[in-house]
Amino acid sequence: MRAVAGLRQPLTMRAPRPATAARTDRADTLHLLLGGALVVAAVVGGILLGGWLGLGVGAAGVLLGYYFVVMGIGGRQAWLEVFQEFFNM
Repeated sequence: MRAVAGLRQPLTMRAPRPATAARTDRADTLHLLLGGALVVAAVVGGILLGGWLGLGVGAAGVLLGYYFVVMGIGGRQAWLEVFQEFFNM
């Protein structure tokens, strides 16, 4: 049997496109606004509660708000930066 020309070509694999290549360069405004609102609400709520409870609630709320702000700026892998910054304080 003769091989038909063009059918026996080496297999070529396409490299997958990295997830960062699909992201645009603009910041995600919804995450920025949500994060900013959470930070402000956590600070005000912590001050109104006062004491150790206010400090704990405020810190947890600010951490969550900071997560959304950094996610709006940095994308999906932003949670790594958030926890690195929080535990370096």
